[in-house]
Amino acid sequence: MNNFEDIQNSWLSQPVGEATPRVDLRAVQSKWQKRQDKLLKSNLRMTIGFAVSMGVIIWVYFAYESQYHFPFQLSIAIILLLQFIFLGVAWKSYAFRKESFEDSSVEFIDYQVSKLEWQRKTLTTYVWVYNVLLWMAICLYSLEITRNGSLLFRVSAIAGITVYIGGISLWIRHMKQKKQLKAIDEMLRELAAIRKSISTDQP
Repeated sequence: MNNFEDIQNSWLSQPVGEATPRVDLRAVQSKWQKRQDKLLKSNLRMTIGFAVSMGVIIWVYFAYESQYHFPFQLSIAIILLLQFIFLGVAWKSYAFRKESFEDSSVEFIDYQVSKLEWQRKTLTTYVWVYNVLLWMAICLYSLEITRNGSLLFRVSAIAGITVYIGGISLWIRHMKQKKQLKAIDEMLRELAAIRKSISTDQP
C-alpha cells in the first residue's frame, strides 16, 4: 500500500461527526503537484536568467575593473554572491524527494509541510531581504561609476534605481505573492487537518 492509500484509509476511518473538517485528499495531492510543477519551471527560468546575468556581470568586471576602485569590485562581488545564495534558497523550496512508498504517511505530510513553509518564508522574508541587499549593492556600484558626474546626476541615478527596484517588488507582491501565499496557506491548513487525523488515529 502506498502513502496516498495510507492517508486515504486513515482519513476515511475518522468519525463523521469530528470537529476536523473533511478534506478532499486527491484534490490536495493535485494542488501540491501543480504547485511543485510551477515552482520547478519558475526555478529553472530564474536559474537560466541568473546564469546569463552572472556572465554579463563577470564580463563587466573584467572589462572595466582597471577604471574603478574598491566599491566597484565590492558591489560586483555582493551581487554575484546574492544571486548564488538566492538560487540556493529558491531550490530549497522544491521537493526533490518524491513520494516514497517506504515513508510513513505522517513523514510524507511533514515533508510537504516543510517545503510549503519554506516557500512561504521565501516569499515573505527572503525575497525582501534579497531585494534590499541588491538595491544597496547596485547603489554602491552606481555611486562608484558616476563619481565624476554632478551631484544631481548621481542622486538621480540612485533615485531611478530605487524607484525601479521598489516598483518591481511592489508589483510582484501585489500581482503574484498574495495569490501564492493564499494557495500555500490553504494547503498548509489542509495538510495540518490530515496530519491531525492520522496522529489521532495512530496508537
